[in-house]
Amino acid sequence: MRLDEQPFVGSVAARAVHGHSAGGSVAFLGTDEPSADLRESLDPFGLSLAGPWGPARPDWLASLASLAEGDDAAPLVLVAADLTISPVALLDLLDRPGDPTAAVTVELPALRTQGTDLTLLRVHPEQKLVHSVGTTHHTVTAPTHLGLGVVRLSGAHRARAAQLWRAASSTPAAADPTVDPFDLALLVLVRGGMPVGSSPLGPFAFRRGSDEAPGARGSAWQQRLRGASRGGDGYFSTRVIRPMSRRVTAVGLRQNWTPNAVTVTSLGVGLVASGLAAVDNRWAWVAAAVLLQVAIVIDCVDGEIARFTRRFSALGAWLDAVGDRIKEYSLIAAVAVVAERRGTDLWVLAILAMVLITARHLEDYAYVHRSRVARAHETPDLLPVDAPRDLGPEGARLAIPPARRGLAEAVFWTKKVLHLPIAERYLLLSVGLLTFHPQWLLWAITLAVAFALVWTQGGRTVKAVLGLDDHRADDTLSAEHWGHLDHQADLGPVARLAGRILPAPLAVALLGVVVLLGAAVVAWRTQQPWVAVALVAVGVLLIGAGAHPPLQSPLAWQLPTFLWAAESVLVIGLLVATPGVERWTGFAYLAAVAWHRYDVVYRLRDTGSPASAWVALVTLGVDGRMLLLVLVWAVGGPVQAVLAWGALALIAVYAVESALGWRAWARTEAGPVTSGEEVLA
Repeated sequence: MRLDEQPFVGSVAARAVHGHSAGGSVAFLGTDEPSADLRESLDPFGLSLAGPWGPARPDWLASLASLAEGDDAAPLVLVAADLTISPVALLDLLDRPGDPTAAVTVELPALRTQGTDLTLLRVHPEQKLVHSVGTTHHTVTAPTHLGLGVVRLSGAHRARAAQLWRAASSTPAAADPTVDPFDLALLVLVRGGMPVGSSPLGPFAFRRGSDEAPGARGSAWQQRLRGASRGGDGYFSTRVIRPMSRRVTAVGLRQNWTPNAVTVTSLGVGLVASGLAAVDNRWAWVAAAVLLQVAIVIDCVDGEIARFTRRFSALGAWLDAVGDRIKEYSLIAAVAVVAERRGTDLWVLAILAMVLITARHLEDYAYVHRSRVARAHETPDLLPVDAPRDLGPEGARLAIPPARRGLAEAVFWTKKVLHLPIAERYLLLSVGLLTFHPQWLLWAITLAVAFALVWTQGGRTVKAVLGLDDHRADDTLSAEHWGHLDHQADLGPVARLAGRILPAPLAVALLGVVVLLGAAVVAWRTQQPWVAVALVAVGVLLIGAGAHPPLQSPLAWQLPTFLWAAESVLVIGLLVATPGVERWTGFAYLAAVAWHRYDVVYRLRDTGSPASAWVALVTLGVDGRMLLLVLVWAVGGPVQAVLAWGALALIAVYAVESALGWRAWARTEAGPVTSGEEVLA
């Protein structure tokens, strides 16, 4: 099999092999000689061929160890000798930036037949590492994937692999002719503690022994295009948006579009849609509804081009995510502008919609990160090679569960829709535009996101309270070494000082949030400014005392969302309580704060680096901003001017610091960071 299998997708540059595994070695493991097709499939990657090794050679595992010892500057690739697959299917493992140690894994529904020649694996859902491997004599509990028959070892891991294989070469399993050599070689690595990642196989055709998968329709390049669509999308994206975006992606690959250029184009189309929505004309709104869907189709293209060509960047992921929020929030603002022209002030409702969408994302990221931390301590099943069973509990499932069908599939997609991912939100916005009623659109998006937030956060809270989500504190954190939640809290000097002087449990901080919400109600309903000031002061001190780093409580993941909500509700309360104030200034002010909160999340997610510590000092933090606003209002100061000029000042500081932070990271880091792209859609 060759890379020139037609019909092609994309240009020569889009299909190019970049040589990320060149200079390495490949060992064929099996009882037979590898086929000419398999050898041909590995030719494009610049690997020197060796083998086969297997039970026919009593010293095969020791010989494999000697091969691994030969060169620690280039990768070693293990391939099952009975595998048949296109080289296009191996690009994601053998020609991906970086130097990964990983195995190609397959989901069971991809198979046409269900023989016994693929390797049973258990892959950790958060770590994406292989935790257990099965052979004909080694049982895997709760298997999740199948091993295709390809493993890539980084040069740095070759010496350790050689030690493990040499130690295992004298075990009975190494001389057992009924144990598949590839399965055993991988099992030795995993049981020896080698971190072997999972590299999911796309919808490609392959055959290994009696196991066969037809793959998606078309050539290997067409299958690659199909696999470039991100997994885990919502129902509308999977069924409607992605089939359209792949057609655009095929054009972009032929024209050598870059992912970042596509992202900027999507942002531009979205802003044009918002501009049309700001025109109080039915046909302009119809055009805006259509363009919003065009924007999200294009928005999918950048990621598909990146995955097809294996050109990734954390900055591109940040630009993509920030662009999504700009399109969404600018459209909401445009609709509020039209409502105001018609004589109805809907800015509070528009603010509420923006606040809920942001809260939904903040909560989601914080919880996903919490789950990863809780399971980070879990390790592969470290066992002797001859142990017949892994460390799973007695009575555990021993077969991969069947694919979802019927009611189970309907429940799965229903839950996806209830989470209200981006495609469903954009669809709701487009339908709302077609009604030509600003109130209907804003109420629809607000209520839908509110329900999604209650649905997800409510369920997670119940699990956390009942101890059903395996929460585990991060032992690496301290008052000096902050975790993600500490950075997301965005506390300023007042709250930080309170936390150092009077540290208290997280419940005190949550009480502080309630007090702040009460301050907003007092400002709105009673017009008693100094009572509101006192409540804000007390609330800020309580938050500082209870939110001192490190945030480790089982409910701590909710604090960034609650703090964002408290600040937003206080702004809303002051807008309502101040006669004659232009309420769009509150929207602008909170949009600037939302920018920073998203930026912090994206930087922590994609680079592991937080915003600079001086930002919370210069911008006063969430506590200082609330104190300043309520004091200005209490003394009869210019609330509108403070909000308007404050928005400009905040976005200037945040944007400059963000640009400097991303630039500094790009200079010091090598290779892409692509984790977490399923979050915050």
